[in-house]
Order: sequence, then structure tokens, then C-alpha cells
Amino acid sequence: MEDKMVEIARFHQTADAEMLANLLQSEGIDCYVRDGIISSVMFGNADLGEAKVELLQKDIQRASEIMRDHGYDVSEELLEAIAFENSEQNRIYQQNKAKLMKSITVIILLMVALFGILVYLNKYFNG
Repeated sequence: MEDKMVEIARFHQTADAEMLANLLQSEGIDCYVRDGIISSVMFGNADLGEAKVELLQKDIQRASEIMRDHGYDVSEELLEAIAFENSEQNRIYQQNKAKLMKSITVIILLMVALFGILVYLNKYFNG
């Protein structure tokens, strides 16, 4: 199974997300804060997005235990919502990836056909 980055928490304030990320990193869990700059630029107003803490999917269980131990609200509903959102994002990603691969294939075939036509026309006009 491919291990991917998933969101574990969202905060309106970048500083809160950074605190959680630092806690998890101090416990040996690799994670990072995404969209923190947007939150900071908007002075904490999360109209354009919130600061998100992301980590590897394999670390969700351990991270949620650490978060519970330090007073963060981590309910089973939240973990299920995270799993659902990430699975939905993965499904959409896979669909878009398949569409992109089909488009690339069509473009390559068209380029090969165009090249063939150019070679034929070159021979036809240049004898």
C-alpha cells in the first residue's frame, strides 16, 4: 500500500497548527503545516483556507493518541471523516490521473501522425 500524506487537523491560526506540528515532530512523527502562509497573510482569517497539519497515513493512529494525550479533540468521527475525505481525494486524483494519461496518449499519437504527414509531404515535394 502506498503511504501518502493526509490531513490530521485544521486550525484558524497558523501558530496553533505549528504548535501541533512541533509536538508531533518531537514525538518522532514527520509532519508539516500546509496553507499556513495564507492564514498568516489573512491575519488569521481563514476565508481562503486554514492552516492544516499533514502527516503520513501510517502515522494517523499514533498521532491521534499523542493529540488525545495533550488535550486535542480527536474523536472517532473526526478520524472517519479524515479517512473518508482522503479516500475521496485519492479517488478524484486517480480519475484525473487516468484522464491525463489518456490525453497525453492522444497528444503523442497526434504528434506521430503529424510527423508522418510532414515526412510524406517532404518526400512528395522534394522528389
